[in-house]
Amino acid sequence: MNPWDNNSNDNEDFVKNIQNLLNQKKREFFNGNNFKFNPVILLVLVFVWLGTGFYTVKPDEQGVVLRFGKWVRSTNPGLNYCLPYPFEKVIIQSVTNIRRIDVGMKAYRDNDEQSENLMLTGDSNLANVSFTVLWKIKHDGVEEFLFNARSPELAVKACAESVMRSAVGKNEIVYVQTEGRAEIAAEVKEELQKLLDEYNTGVEIVQVNLQNVEPPFPVIDSFRDVERAQADQQKSVNEADAYKRNLLAKARGESAEILNNAEGRKKSMIEEAKGATARFLSVYNEYKTAKSVIAKRIYLDTMKEIIKKSNLVLIDEKNGVLPHTSF
Repeated sequence: MNPWDNNSNDNEDFVKNIQNLLNQKKREFFNGNNFKFNPVILLVLVFVWLGTGFYTVKPDEQGVVLRFGKWVRSTNPGLNYCLPYPFEKVIIQSVTNIRRIDVGMKAYRDNDEQSENLMLTGDSNLANVSFTVLWKIKHDGVEEFLFNARSPELAVKACAESVMRSAVGKNEIVYVQTEGRAEIAAEVKEELQKLLDEYNTGVEIVQVNLQNVEPPFPVIDSFRDVERAQADQQKSVNEADAYKRNLLAKARGESAEILNNAEGRKKSMIEEAKGATARFLSVYNEYKTAKSVIAKRIYLDTMKEIIKKSNLVLIDEKNGVLPHTSF
């Protein structure tokens, strides 16, 4: 029930019925000079009138009591009482009912370009943006909801559209269409709640859902062609990056293999040099003790190695070429 409405309530109808009854009894009591006053009937009527002040507030509701149109108090769930009409009046509102406002949905379905959903993005593109706002009355904000705005629904819608335009205007259209949807919706919910709190509307924003983000209908086909071209370009770039990474990994592997082989060869040559040095020193020490014997042995060992690598032919003066065996 909106306090700005001029419709009468049930109490008004009841009072009218009481007034009609009183007028009828008045005609009966004051018929000619036969005046007859019945205080019992009057007392009953007074009690019935006082009984109209009782009212019930459900667990999910809050009541607001107006005295001659001015707020005097709020009432909690349960059985309550206020002065009967015309002294006081009760307005009851649900504080748990989730209400919904769609912005841009009709225009999106009807392809209407001159509509509330046509917004400018951060990269200077126009986009058809449609979204949904879920809201409810604050548990302690019924008074603000009833008296601070003539039409709270229109206030929520206007503020939501303004905040959404600001959020979309800071981002590129591709970001709004893809990974930025959840972040933008959360940002709009937070900023919208702050704005409504500044206006003391008594409204709590439950959720903001970003529905559709599309380019204007006359250019949507061209825009999608551009999107496909950009997707192909990105695919080629990704493939080139993958090929590059593959080549680099292969080159690093080959480089590591060459370094490992070189390191192994280096260690092997060092060990061979150490072994040859040890053998030379061993022979040299023996040579110092028996020079003639060791010199002859070295000579024979050396000739043996040379002969192994040479073609040896033995010729005898009498027998000619003789068979021989390798050393």
